[in-house]
Amino acid sequence: MTIAECSANSANDDNRDLSSDSLNVLQLSDSHLFADPEGQLLGMQTLASLRRVIKDANETLPPIDLALVTGDLVHDASPAGYSLLKKELLHLNTPTYCLPGNHDDPEILKRSISGSPIGTPFSIQKKSWSIILLDSNLPGSTKGHLNDEQLSNLQQTLSHFPNHHTLIWLHHHTMPVKSKWLDTMILKNADDFFAITDQHPQIKGIICGHIHQAFEEKHKNALLLGSPSTCFQFKPNSTDFGIDNKAPGYRQLTLLPNGAIITKVVHLKHFSNSIDLSSSGY
Repeated sequence: MTIAECSANSANDDNRDLSSDSLNVLQLSDSHLFADPEGQLLGMQTLASLRRVIKDANETLPPIDLALVTGDLVHDASPAGYSLLKKELLHLNTPTYCLPGNHDDPEILKRSISGSPIGTPFSIQKKSWSIILLDSNLPGSTKGHLNDEQLSNLQQTLSHFPNHHTLIWLHHHTMPVKSKWLDTMILKNADDFFAITDQHPQIKGIICGHIHQAFEEKHKNALLLGSPSTCFQFKPNSTDFGIDNKAPGYRQLTLLPNGAIITKVVHLKHFSNSIDLSSSGY
């Protein structure tokens, strides 16, 4: 478990702030569903895996105030796949916000999945926190890119809510994760992104999907976090494509009113892994 101190408050203050003023957030990522409910990727039935993850989160976490689903939702970008995803996300019984990854079609995603309590907004404000969702999808590429509209909206939202603690969510990682092959698929214009975010000290975290593994780093005052996939995991610190033997997982975050973040990564227990660990790609 990580406790990110983003304020001058003491540990006792943090304990005090674990109250109704805190936000309990669930991150799911990289579900890679298909139009076919029995669809498999590297030998894993991705819908069945997502169901196990959602069941575990519902049974083991405190009540979830909101959920973020950070891209590569449907591997074949099919309307039927997004319909399956929406059906499963409804079992969370909480407001749920989705953003696209490089395997997604952003327009099909919006048409297929939007509707209370699931949506694809640019930002939401809840209690003392602002949540910003960025579309880093670059059509035809595994790399990420934030276009001028995304960057402009980011700047405007940060300027409009200077007193809200802020989390920024996007699919692609913004800093290298020390996996040579995976870092070729990073956010291409991360310098443009950080040129904006570095001006806004209210940013407490920048959280990605895409990397299929837990990751933690700091940039300025912000905690950079990467999270496991709800299906298979990539081997950390790998020069070439590699699959880890860790089970599907998710990230849980508690956002405190003083700006601190308490977070942990959870992997499923007693999970029979059918993944071909010798695979050289997908």
